Amino acid sequence: MATGDPLLLPGTVLDRLVRLRWALCLVAAFEALVVRPPAAWDLQQFAAGGRAVLTGDLASVYASSWMQAGPFELLAAWLMNPSAGGSMRCLAYGAPDVLVRAVAGAVVTGAVMVFVRHLRAVHSLEPSAPAEFAAGAASLVLMLPVRWCAEGHLAQAGVAVAWIWAASLLVRGRSSAAALVIGLAAGWEPWGVLAAGLLLTERRFPFLARAVAVFVTTAVAAYLPFVATGHFELFDLTWPVVRETLWGQLFPEHVQTGWYARVLQGLLAGLAGCALARALGRRAELVWLGPLAVVLARLALDPLILAYYWTAVLVLLVVGAGFARDRWPVAAPVLMVAPFVQLSPAFWTWQNTWYLPAAACLVMFAVVVAQGRRSEVVV
Repeated sequence: MATGDPLLLPGTVLDRLVRLRWALCLVAAFEALVVRPPAAWDLQQFAAGGRAVLTGDLASVYASSWMQAGPFELLAAWLMNPSAGGSMRCLAYGAPDVLVRAVAGAVVTGAVMVFVRHLRAVHSLEPSAPAEFAAGAASLVLMLPVRWCAEGHLAQAGVAVAWIWAASLLVRGRSSAAALVIGLAAGWEPWGVLAAGLLLTERRFPFLARAVAVFVTTAVAAYLPFVATGHFELFDLTWPVVRETLWGQLFPEHVQTGWYARVLQGLLAGLAGCALARALGRRAELVWLGPLAVVLARLALDPLILAYYWTAVLVLLVVGAGFARDRWPVAAPVLMVAPFVQLSPAFWTWQNTWYLPAAACLVMFAVVVAQGRRSEVVV
């Protein structure tokens, strides 16, 4: 290990742990074995939808408003459970498939560390074994090897990774490619479009206009074949409003709400992305802080806030723990406090409250301000 590593963790014991960071994959496998994953109740229906896509039965996929998963999520669910049967022998919930669960947990943590190494390389950050260790350790602390499947909603992780990729492209000046990735994120679930505000990182209007056109075309194309069948009920769903959410507090008379609330929620979450794009520009921190701002704003304004909604936050924090400079791996646990609460059994009594994501938003705002001041000092 290079002695000049800016992320070098002090202490002989920690140095040895960093050198053995790939052993975290074995720890992740053990974690996946001993901690039973949440039941993936929706995965069976998603897998059936994926099979319908593959067999060309497009008219049946969105014939019911219950289906809110995007085509990419349906296909991913089918890959995990090709039979779409009741046995659910899949990576996420197959209790009999002990070895498969263990391997999946190890792969998730290993992939996190490889992804962090790649991000640091493409953004000209110094290679850092401690940063990779921080990302791997964060994945274990937040139980990502167990919770990555998000109760069958694979889009929670899929969209987060897509947004990180898109933000990375934006920071490197590739706005059209980033727009394509954000448009494809909508193919995981419709809320994948919310990161479009990050496109404002592109300051040149002709390039921005082209990026917006690419984004809109790609997002629409993901669902157009299903709309063309004449059986597309995705926008007819209504959601119950939980009293403890911000929506429930502002509109206590609302028992349920429809897509008009989702559109308003999406606009405000998109504005959060716009704000981060303008504040951070093409600084490397946008790669994870930009998507994180959008996700937290979405959660704070959600009328329901189910537990698996936090999976995207976990993915972003894990990557942020390793995509760091100076003392960030040491500070990363501070950012983990808010979502870590969801791992407590007590979380189920107040998982729908709005103040948890709101508090996380405040912490993230403090992080952005601190980053800005540090950059000014460096300049």
